[in-house]
This record gives sequence, structure tokens and C-alpha cells, in this order.
Amino acid sequence: MATQQYETQVAFYPRYNYGATAMLREPLIDEMNKIVDDLYEERFDELYIQNSYREVEGTQINLPPELLPEEMSHFILEMARGYLVNSGLHPMEVDYSKIPLEIDKIWTTDSKENDYTPSHSHYGLVAGVFYLKIPEQCAAMNDEGNFCVHHDEPGFVDMNPLHSIRPKGNDVIIPQVGMFTCFPSWLKHSVTPFYGEGIRRAVAWNVICPTANEWVPKGVPEAIRERRKVKKEEVLKIDTAGGPDAIEKKDDRSWLRDNLTGSPYKKNA
Repeated sequence: MATQQYETQVAFYPRYNYGATAMLREPLIDEMNKIVDDLYEERFDELYIQNSYREVEGTQINLPPELLPEEMSHFILEMARGYLVNSGLHPMEVDYSKIPLEIDKIWTTDSKENDYTPSHSHYGLVAGVFYLKIPEQCAAMNDEGNFCVHHDEPGFVDMNPLHSIRPKGNDVIIPQVGMFTCFPSWLKHSVTPFYGEGIRRAVAWNVICPTANEWVPKGVPEAIRERRKVKKEEVLKIDTAGGPDAIEKKDDRSWLRDNLTGSPYKKNA
């Protein structure tokens, strides 16, 4: 059977292209919901009712990649590859259009009232999530059940661009049924709780390069190697009594005794 072909619009988020999003076709959403419902019925004993953070009201279960429709697997891998190629975040000379990619893990979470997910990151090259059910209270008018992207964590709150080029602040993504989003796996993110009836069904995934351990860095070009060399006469020296110049002249620590007032090495007068 021929693979279904259709056009989809992909939009990059602002802030250094930290992610991209698109919308799934409605028939694919329905198919994925049925697969998840059947999985809950058939593998009830495998459900996670407690995660590593807190007790939850909802349920979570691993989704075997082989159960995914071909269209869904293709969508995940092509979106991940497209993001890798176009994000502009990678500094190395790697052709991401040619490297092998595979879905390392995929799982589905049915969140209920009060459930939330603290800030965390994922494993792999690219991570992402798509939404199959969203309660009506998860909307722009509040912050319930939202996907929060954290550009900074405690310790990285300076606002001076001369101190850090790390993006500042958080961004909120309001989930919709059929919304598909992907982002670099290292990016911290969390999910806020919602209140009231309903189920928030999110399917998260990690994509890896299975040959990552075989990668060998290229040698540094000779021109750059020469530029990096530091000649002895160019080494910075601080002209301060008891400083580096003094250390070069003496092999013991007598310079400390001779120059630091109040040093434990200083003999009483």
C-alpha cells in the first residue's frame, strides 16, 4: 500500500530555534488513540501509577515502537531529522541529513486532575511529544496543563548579555489535539497541572543516532593548530610581588612566607 502523502506546515519556535511544531492528520490521531486504548486494556499490569517525582492520578505505559503505524514512525523520524538539519544549533561538521536515526523509546501518559511533571530533560538527540486528548480547561486563558520550556534554571538568572548568552526566561506552549512538537533532548521542560474532569493524553518520544558511539572527531586543520599555539614570550605574566614571576624563580614556598602579611608561614616579629 502506498504511503499517505500530505503537506504539513512546520513552524520554528523563537529563541534560537529551540523547537519546531506541526499538526497531525485527524485519521492518524484517531488511529493512535485506538492503539493507546487497546494497550491500556491488554497490558494493564504494566501501567505506571507512580513516577519518580510523586504519586499521580493518571497512568503511563511504554508504547512499543513496532506498534506504531508506519505513518506515525515516519512522521517522528522525519520531523526529528528536519529539526536537526535546520535548527542551526549544532556547531560540528555533521551532515544530519545522512546519519541514521531511530526511535529509542516512546511512551504515553494519561494525566488527570492535579497531575504534573517537574522540570526535566530527555535522553538522545531529539525529543518530542504529541497530544491525542486535551481537556477544555487547558487553554490560553490559564496555565493549566501547559507545556513549559525552561531556558534557564536556578543559577542562570542573570539578565546581563555580557555575562551570558544563555536564553532567558520560560516559554509556554498551549497543547492542542494533534499538536506535534520536537526539541533538543537537553532542553529542560515541565508540565503544569490542570483541575477538573478530563484526560490529557500525551505521547512522548526520544530519537537517537544508533551509531553515535562510532563517531570520531576530525583532526584540527593545521592553520587553526598553528593559531592556537602560544609562544613562551606571549605567556601572560603578572608583575606582582610574590606572583607568577616569583614562583618561576623559586622551587619552594618561601615566596609566600616572604610576601604575604599574616600568612601562617610568617614568623612572629
